[in-house]
Amino acid sequence: MKPQFVIFSGKTPRGDDMDIRILRARAKMTQRELAEACDLGQSAIANYESGTRTPSFEVAKKIIAAIRARGVDVSIDDVFPLSAA
Repeated sequence: MKPQFVIFSGKTPRGDDMDIRILRARAKMTQRELAEACDLGQSAIANYESGTRTPSFEVAKKIIAAIRARGVDVSIDDVFPLSAA
């Protein structure tokens, strides 16, 4: 069974915001820039941010890598925690 990811909006153990939209803004990236860095369409990022779609593990890793490349200290576990399902 594949792990299910939820896009968590809340705080890291350090007290930082975890919402992708906030992290993307901290990285000073537009949805289009993040999408291009992840080889995705802008609408995919919009859907992930709104919770309409859930990224695969590989896409989640790309999103975190792109945000980290812009100097934002965040891990995949902070933003995409495994659900209990």
